[in-house]
Amino acid sequence: MAALLTIPLGVGATRAATPSLIVFSADRAPSVSGEIYRVDPNGHRVNLTHSPYQDTRPVVSSDGKTVAFLSQRGNSVSVYEMGINGRGLVRIGPSLSPQGQYPYLAWQPHGNLVALTAGGTASSPQAGLWMLGAGHMPIRVRGANGTVQPRWSPDGRVLLVYTYGRRKAVAVSPSGRRLFSVPAASNFSNWSSGGLLAIAAKPGLGVYDESGRRRFAASGQVSGGPAWSPDGDLLAALVANKLEVLTQTGGVVLRKPFSGHHGLVWNGNGRVVLGGFGRCECQGAKSVDIRTGTISGASDLWFAPLSADRKQAVETRMAGSQFAIEVAPTAGGAAKTYGHVRGCYADMALGAAVDSLQFVGRSRSLLYASLCYEPFSQLYAVAPDGGTPRELPGARPYAIEPALSPDGTHIAYSWAQLTGLSCGGCPSQIRVVNADGTGERILTKPDQCTYDVAPTWSPDGQTILYSESGCDNVPDLHTISAAGGSPHDLHVPGASPAWGPSRIAYVDRDKAPGIWTANPDGSEQVRVAKSGTSPVWSADGRLAYLLGSNGTTLVVGSSQVSLPFAQVTSLAWSTDGARFVVTARKNGAPSLDLYTVKTDGSDPVRLTTNYDASGAS
Repeated sequence: MAALLTIPLGVGATRAATPSLIVFSADRAPSVSGEIYRVDPNGHRVNLTHSPYQDTRPVVSSDGKTVAFLSQRGNSVSVYEMGINGRGLVRIGPSLSPQGQYPYLAWQPHGNLVALTAGGTASSPQAGLWMLGAGHMPIRVRGANGTVQPRWSPDGRVLLVYTYGRRKAVAVSPSGRRLFSVPAASNFSNWSSGGLLAIAAKPGLGVYDESGRRRFAASGQVSGGPAWSPDGDLLAALVANKLEVLTQTGGVVLRKPFSGHHGLVWNGNGRVVLGGFGRCECQGAKSVDIRTGTISGASDLWFAPLSADRKQAVETRMAGSQFAIEVAPTAGGAAKTYGHVRGCYADMALGAAVDSLQFVGRSRSLLYASLCYEPFSQLYAVAPDGGTPRELPGARPYAIEPALSPDGTHIAYSWAQLTGLSCGGCPSQIRVVNADGTGERILTKPDQCTYDVAPTWSPDGQTILYSESGCDNVPDLHTISAAGGSPHDLHVPGASPAWGPSRIAYVDRDKAPGIWTANPDGSEQVRVAKSGTSPVWSADGRLAYLLGSNGTTLVVGSSQVSLPFAQVTSLAWSTDGARFVVTARKNGAPSLDLYTVKTDGSDPVRLTTNYDASGAS
């Protein structure tokens, strides 16, 4: 990398200094998302999965010894099981489509089975309810196509799953035998410690035993709960805008007006805690004494993940530039910090990169999965023959779509302060930085809800072409001087532009979709293909682009070849025109990486491993 610093750094330098680098963006997602951790009270943290695959939705068995989780290892999602020490990994589930509705897992209390509800159509071979466990084949339960969290009875003898569309809940045995079904208006349901099922039904609340025999019903729409007291004697629910506390036989203990929607939990056997209060639900939790009906303030910790004895709760709290994982008494008192994790989004207020936070059995250890839907992309540089990529320090996140200038001295890229869930309309700019990561300059300063992306350089390095779109506008091509100035609108609808020796190429996604070329001033527009992505020019004027839903067909001129990848997302020529650099994913690989291939698609050379790379130049 030291040789990079000898390249001249002036805009418009001659092309004698051939670019000696490949630049790309990457979010390193495998290292910040999809790992499962155990953290102990002394702060000791263990990465249990330690893999580049997306391992998510962990659930701990009731004895705290085993963890089940979902993992996208290869081209499908499945369920895996391992010990709480991270050893003994084994696959226990069927292959699930990554595009299907996200599955739910639930451990059998006092048992070794895991219930899985997988989304999809009823005819899908993986949809519905499954019984899983180490050492035996997965069992698909017919007639119980649940798409929400399945619920085991406390003794582990009955599993309940709500079926959308049919407005009923189906109960099955651990072997998959159908036991009974009950009418259900929603998935609001709960089992008592004694094996009574309370469920939101029509016309109201229904209570059943484990054989499916109805004990009693209460009329009115259920908007919160139901929840049984810890001893199983009393049932609380919000029914028809009232908090109702009932006995096992339906006797009324308390009926108190409450409006709105609330979470509902028990604090011991004598108090009910409701989350939110009033129309705005912004006044914090409230506690109701079921003997007197007196209302008082309560801790919101009651709605955080609780320990088995319900005396401790775990939460994350912003602490500087990170988040602290803390455990605090639900009755009040000082919190204990277990450790710190990074924030997930550019807008830190949206939360920590933590999912499925829970206690491990009856211990005080915790389990969670790192989960970042949109980790920050950084710019990296790597030599064409490989080596360790170097992060460019001057380009701050969120930086994407880098483009090397023709002389290799500068990098243009798109940058946004906030993206995705962090922002509903923040602009993205075109910026330029020296090839060593220094001297960052801002070229465009678009208004809110305007996005300047995909920069590409003119052959002389004097001008940058890019695509601008907005919340209400289709992408449109603009140019700007590389030295700065006012943008010029070409009035050409287009995205993913590429500037060749004599013409520009771009993708039209509006009225006439396909690959187009035009003069650099936007005149003489010609459609050269009815579909395609990532158009790029070689130095001698050959146009190449990608075809197919996964971008795995390469078109160069009039020839087509298949690339040896499962997915290709970007394409760029080498300076000598003999190879391409692509961001691609091999079949079964966990993430996109950087490769070079010959122009006929042969001789793939991998340059990065598990970087989750994008846009290379």
